[in-house]
Amino acid sequence: MTLNTQRDTKETLRRRASTPLPVGHQPSPLDRDLPPNFNHPNLGHSASYHQGDTTPQPRGSWSSDSAESDTSEADCLYRVVLLGDPGVGKSSLANIFAGIQEKDSSDHLGEDTYERTLTVDGEETTLIVMDTWEAEKQEEDENWVQEYCMQVGNAYAIVYSITDRSSFDSASELRIQLRRTRQAENIPIILVGNKSDLVRCREVSVEEGRACAVVFDCKFIETSASLHHNVQELFEGIVRQIRLRRDSKETNERRMSIYKRKESVTKKARRFLDKIVAKNNKKMALKVRSKSCHDLSVM
Repeated sequence: MTLNTQRDTKETLRRRASTPLPVGHQPSPLDRDLPPNFNHPNLGHSASYHQGDTTPQPRGSWSSDSAESDTSEADCLYRVVLLGDPGVGKSSLANIFAGIQEKDSSDHLGEDTYERTLTVDGEETTLIVMDTWEAEKQEEDENWVQEYCMQVGNAYAIVYSITDRSSFDSASELRIQLRRTRQAENIPIILVGNKSDLVRCREVSVEEGRACAVVFDCKFIETSASLHHNVQELFEGIVRQIRLRRDSKETNERRMSIYKRKESVTKKARRFLDKIVAKNNKKMALKVRSKSCHDLSVM
């Protein structure tokens, strides 16, 4: 199915079916009592992707400010799973990613998996964003669906609302659960504090969010889906985090040089001083790590 959400362009946006479960993963009634044997695709591959497929792929128009690349290599495709309590804004973030306007969101109820190609630092990467954590399933299948979400992601965004402390506590529990499930894998995890525009209702401070990210060894960013603040930065940052783990040191250093060109002189000076201080003082190293947990362009 195709859906044109870019009204000013002729390009189309691909939308996946509302269920994230490939046909091969559907449990039969006789097997539901047995633990599922998850055999999710390797990093960078989708269950619907086949090597050697030369079918032209539509492109999304959302790209970073960096120069465009002329590379003809096949696009990389990764699943990003949104986790978090109900009402924290996961669907709003997914809709912004998909280019769905708020006034049109009611027309797409039931859709919870979105695909888009982003150009980040001059290179194209395709993300499949899965808002399936609360997908409407039969009660007996709910645990299976959530276990599948924990297994299938190439990157995770754990979302909480800054106006709801209980959702922040749940985000911490989800990080622990994710660590147990994928403990041997170096996957990107971003802690996302949404609804940052609701300043007067804030229950979780920025400092608490950063401290939690440092403790659980993940990245941190605050967003506002209603104002579209930092949403593009979130998904571009996820792409950078995936690349940092996937590619060689030399390739990442080349990308970093492109990214640093856009930094201000003040930012560059702070980064340099922080690096020097961290080498000579372990306590300061932790503080520097706390400062850098919001920088999605570094490990």
